[in-house]
Amino acid sequence: MIPDTVLEAIRGNAVASSDGIVIGRVQKLTSGRHPIPERHLEPIDIPFELQRLNSALDEAMKELEEERGHLLTMKTQEPMMILQAHGMMLQDPELIDRARQLIEEKQINAEWALRQQLDIIEAVFDEIEDPYLRDKKSDVEQAGVRILRHLTGQSLKFELPGDSEPQVLISKEFTPRDIIMLWRLGISGIIAEQGGLNAHSIIVARGIGMPALVGSDENISQANDGDTIILDAEQGKWIINPTDADQNEYRKFMSALEIIRDDLGVYATKPSLSSEKESLPIMANLEFDEELNQALQVGAEGIGLFRTEFAFLQNKEMPNSSELHRQYAHVVKGMGGKPVTFRLLDIGGDKPTLYRQLAGYKYKGENPAMGLRGVRLLLHFPQMLKLQLTALIKAAEEGPLNILVPMISTVEEMELVNDTLQECKKELGVTSDIPLGTMIEVPAAVMIAKELAEVSDFFSIGTNDLIQYTLAADRGDEDVSKFYTSMHPAIRQFIQSSVDAGKAANIPVSVCGELAADPEWTQTFLNMGMDSLSMSLHSILNIRKHLSRLSRQTTH
Repeated sequence: MIPDTVLEAIRGNAVASSDGIVIGRVQKLTSGRHPIPERHLEPIDIPFELQRLNSALDEAMKELEEERGHLLTMKTQEPMMILQAHGMMLQDPELIDRARQLIEEKQINAEWALRQQLDIIEAVFDEIEDPYLRDKKSDVEQAGVRILRHLTGQSLKFELPGDSEPQVLISKEFTPRDIIMLWRLGISGIIAEQGGLNAHSIIVARGIGMPALVGSDENISQANDGDTIILDAEQGKWIINPTDADQNEYRKFMSALEIIRDDLGVYATKPSLSSEKESLPIMANLEFDEELNQALQVGAEGIGLFRTEFAFLQNKEMPNSSELHRQYAHVVKGMGGKPVTFRLLDIGGDKPTLYRQLAGYKYKGENPAMGLRGVRLLLHFPQMLKLQLTALIKAAEEGPLNILVPMISTVEEMELVNDTLQECKKELGVTSDIPLGTMIEVPAAVMIAKELAEVSDFFSIGTNDLIQYTLAADRGDEDVSKFYTSMHPAIRQFIQSSVDAGKAANIPVSVCGELAADPEWTQTFLNMGMDSLSMSLHSILNIRKHLSRLSRQTTH
């Protein structure tokens, strides 16, 4: 029992949160750059220094694999992509090869060479105008720090106190590695002063189930070691020195949440039906085939969005059609006859490092999020489009398979992809139909939805980008986070227009963005006559239960 305190309660909010509530004690951590040794070498010492760098790189890669293994046991989603991106950065020649050159040319120690090259790369990111891409500088730093820690023997210094009280750690920021390590040590929650809605630390925390807040307001600096704190990651709030009334209220809240979680388990074997038995299938958004078992365990009625980027991220070279076919076929077979929708490669925007894999092509646009990404990139590199389509056509022999085309803004784009699909089918001697759908995530697609419906077998609405592009608010930029909102009336109108166009053409319409998992939108989607919703695995049971209490309401 944490005793009440006579100190005045201090309350605050955060930009982003995960899930869960913790009542515990504060422990503050200092963060920032650790000092590194700077030494000039004798020529005879250079081979040894190069070996030190190579060994540290190997240890950093092993560390990543261990973290990946732990995440696999959690059957989590987005954090895996982050770790894989860090792995690619660790092997990026712009970082490692250049650091080796600095050791040889300047005759300096590995730490100094690596730090210099990190600073050079990060300076380039500082010049990028797009705030979302500019913030990716932190990924470079975090990847480099992994190597530096093994070179210097430094690590995040923390030990759990002897008592059994929950510990909430507060720092300026936490890297994904920090989050995983602290979770394994038994930390109950974390609060970071810096970070936005898409901060990698919060994505990892959500994936592993650690209560976390990022982008906390400045009042958090008033916290002291040993203070009692309530971390409310359900509502994005915290309270330092809470009153007895605060603590009692939150203990009741925590008990209610536990009952809710237990209650949700029964919905894993129930169909997704409204109170009037109207069906609204709930499907899963997946990224890794390791998640298949969990999708089946929560009763996902199919995969509404399988992101295909990871197969490209995990290979140093472009995967071939056979490799892709094996992965896609495994996913389709694993779902046992339930439909699987594969989204074609979308590696523009927030994944610029992958451009280096495209036949030596390096994107030079100032704003990749608005540039050559999604279908534009696939049509620019038709060999990549054929590579994926060929693999998907073969995988369709294992069960029901749909193909979803990202970032469509013109009818001509869908026609070109369909022409390529038919060409690939002809080459393979396949005559069966494979549904080809448009991802509605660009306002232009909404405006021509009637025309797109005529050349599409289905629509899938990607609400994340649709909101971002409609409201001109970068979803990764905390400075404009208040403008990135689904409550803007244009969003509902755009979704309704897309549904109306799909219904008029008698094609299915689904939602695969974050709004699909928002209970406040479930009634709206039911009223609209949406054909299915697709969401992260951890949201399926909650939305299925919520749906069971709703009845369709006519709005006309």
